[in-house]
Parts: sequence; C-alpha cells; structure tokens
Amino acid sequence: MLSLLDALGIIRLDPQAQADSQMAIGEKLGWAYTWPQVPFGDLEDRLTQYLRTEGQAPAYAQTWLRVWQELLPQEVTAYLQHQLRLHQFADAFLAELVPLLVPHESRFSLGHWRYACWASVRSMASVSLQYPGNAQILKFTLGKELARRLDLAQGSLEGKLCFSPSYSLPDCAMTSVFSTIATPLGDKYWICPPSLDAL
Repeated sequence: MLSLLDALGIIRLDPQAQADSQMAIGEKLGWAYTWPQVPFGDLEDRLTQYLRTEGQAPAYAQTWLRVWQELLPQEVTAYLQHQLRLHQFADAFLAELVPLLVPHESRFSLGHWRYACWASVRSMASVSLQYPGNAQILKFTLGKELARRLDLAQGSLEGKLCFSPSYSLPDCAMTSVFSTIATPLGDKYWICPPSLDAL
C-alpha cells in the first residue's frame, strides 16, 4: 500500500525515517505526506466522505468484492496464528491452511473460519496431551479438523458456529474501514461469505 501511494506521488517513502516522518506500523517504514492537492489534516475527512458516497456506487462492487476476498485469508491466518500461540503451538502449523484457503473462496464466512480455527486448535491441544511431541499427528489433526469444522459450520443454522469479532485481538484498520465506511456491510462482514449480493 505504501509503495502504491509513493508511486502515485501522495507520499514519499523515506528509508532513513527522519524525525518528522510518519511510521507504518509493523514494517517501521518512514514516510512523508507530499500531495499538494489536499492538506494532510483534511485528507481523512475527504476520503471518508468519498468512500461513503461515490465509493459505494454499483460500479465499485466488483472491486469491493475483490478487496473482501483478499482480506478474508489474511484475517483467517491472523486468527489461526493467534489461536496457535495461545496454545503454545508453533507458527509452522499455519501451513495447514494453504490447501483450504482457495483464492476467491466464497462458501464460508469469516465467522465460520474463526469457529473452525478455534475448534481445530482445541482438538490439537487435546491430541497433544495424548501424543506429546508428535508434530505429524498434530498437523494431520489440524488439517482434518479445519475441513470438518468448516463443513459443520456451513451446514449449521443461521448464526450458529459463527464467531463474531474477537475483543482479545486488536482491530484491523483495513477491515474496519472496509466494513463500516467503504461498504455498508457492518456485521455481514463476519456473518456472510464474500458475495456481490451481500455488498
């Protein structure tokens, strides 16, 4: 995102990160706002206004669907990583998600994924007590449980086996803007699989 804004001339990336630069959280990249058209103090309000009006035109629906489809795997991966770390499992187990996170997957909602991750890691914890130190059986358990729990969640009644946002995790700014400002999704972001109808 920062590279794109730099290419558009809106910001200037500063690898030396001077004291007057903003810092991108996580990557620790320094940047400075350079766009002369809009003062920096007015930028957030103008962007929010644009997203709530022109940005919600039907012409943008396909774009917002792609954004949703790109956000979902990242949210799922972050939630599974959080669950693995809570149970003191290595991040290496995240590889078991790869065959299940098919690009443009639209059968499962984020809430279904969150339920499946939570239940699968709890099953892993149970198996690890029975077979301490056996990483292979833990991988097998996670892979099989994720697929099984997703199928259970998809077949459940409305709202069952569907986890809402976790208050133990910090909010993702991109998700918040996408579900409350750029689109009128709100809670549908968690409850519904990505689709044009939901948008």
